[in-house]
Amino acid sequence: MNRYDKRQVMKDAHRIYSNDFQRKGRTWGECLKAAWRWEKDAVRVREAKAAKLDAMIAASWAAHNARKNEKPKKKEFEGLSSDVVSYAMGYGRNLYCGD
Repeated sequence: MNRYDKRQVMKDAHRIYSNDFQRKGRTWGECLKAAWRWEKDAVRVREAKAAKLDAMIAASWAAHNARKNEKPKKKEFEGLSSDVVSYAMGYGRNLYCGD
């Protein structure tokens, strides 16, 4: 895969050269150099974003695998009768808990 998009570079150079506001008295060669600078900056930004995304995905998978390998914790209401649990959650006191 090509690193730089030459078609986009040429399109940018033509856009700069044909637009008097962006051209600012530059020659065709200077416009082409500016377009290459833009493309190189764009490639650097794309690669940085891709590396950051890859690192984020790797960290996410590492955290997921760490949580997956942990021993399950003891259940919160284990050992309590259902009457005690329902009273503690508000069901035994005629209170609406909401959904």
